[in-house]
Amino acid sequence: MYLLKIAARNLTRNKLRTFISIVAVTAVVMIVIFARGLMVGFTESSFGMYIDNNFGHVRITDSEYQLREPLLPLDYTVDGFAGDGVEEMLAELRELDKVEHVLPRIRFGAMASIDDNLLRMIGVGIDPAAESDYGFLAEEIKKGRMPQTENEILVGQGLLADLGAELEDRVTLMFVDAYQSLQGRTFQVVGIRDSGVPQLDDNFFYLPLETAQNILWFEDEVTEVLVFGADARRADALQTEINFLLAERSADHYSTVLWNKADPLVETYDEVGDIMNLVYILFILMGTVVIISTLTMIIRERTSEIGMMAALGLRGRDIMKIFILEGAFMGLIGSLLGVVGGGLITFYYSRAGLHVEAFAEALGEMDVLIEPVFYLAFNFENLVVSFIMGVVIVTLACLYPAYQAAKLEPAAALHYIDE
Repeated sequence: MYLLKIAARNLTRNKLRTFISIVAVTAVVMIVIFARGLMVGFTESSFGMYIDNNFGHVRITDSEYQLREPLLPLDYTVDGFAGDGVEEMLAELRELDKVEHVLPRIRFGAMASIDDNLLRMIGVGIDPAAESDYGFLAEEIKKGRMPQTENEILVGQGLLADLGAELEDRVTLMFVDAYQSLQGRTFQVVGIRDSGVPQLDDNFFYLPLETAQNILWFEDEVTEVLVFGADARRADALQTEINFLLAERSADHYSTVLWNKADPLVETYDEVGDIMNLVYILFILMGTVVIISTLTMIIRERTSEIGMMAALGLRGRDIMKIFILEGAFMGLIGSLLGVVGGGLITFYYSRAGLHVEAFAEALGEMDVLIEPVFYLAFNFENLVVSFIMGVVIVTLACLYPAYQAAKLEPAAALHYIDE
């Protein structure tokens, strides 16, 4: 306690220098909290887009389908364990312990002739009940409702504008069925989807799974099955359970892919999240440079004082503790203020959202799914981790100057008075 009082008193001996050191720590901790909230918010938003629209937590397809997927082939389907229909397979998947939702889908290419121009698009056959239960698609319907019966479709608002149609209008679309025959069908628009992502709203329409099977000449088969568990970060266990079922039923011609292994961009996002932890530490280390400089200056100014304390019997390790405590105090106060400031900013943007329309548009041209407005992640884990990082790293950074003070010889330090 005696050493603690000395360290606390020493902070007030040069208030300006102490203030600058605390401000430096405050600034870097605020940056870390904001950056962590930004990264988590961005990745969760991006991951959510890819999970909901493309991969699920685990995606089941025919192994050959994966190789030819950009062409949206209709030759390699999921048709059950032994070609006996996908319904039985879906029922068994739903019985697995770790499975929360199962979404069967059919993707196929379609087109429409608009003013002598060919407009290309992607149709997605969906199970309306399963999709409504999972929720995300139903929540993004701007007007109208989910398609339920034959010849009803849900259309992205950008695609609907390109078609020159409105809600309740009828549109005629062309497509190639499973026998490579060109077909045409007239659908009624019963819903408009507004996801906020042009790549989705400008290119996709949705129709009941049964309708898609009928027009494509599918018999109880789909092109993919998206399986969801309770937590995307625990999808490994879900994949293992699904693989065991497929192996048990000798369905080795199917492939299962985790959401974070299905696309190189998503894998990159995931790796960047780990790399950023190192970046956060480097940010805080930048702030500690000020404190290290401050302590070095203090030691030079108090050399004679250190010699006096040593001559009076204060041990080297006690002198070292005093300077470590001084740095720790500055780190503690700065980190606390940084948590308050960074927490308030992060909380604001977690509610108001961060508008990145231009950035989203630029990435959209590279087929990257990103929402034009995403929300920072605000949670106490971020605040606590950033606070602990600030205090610990600043305290550790003080070890070297404190050690330099502790190893001063009393006689040399006292001689410093005469110099």
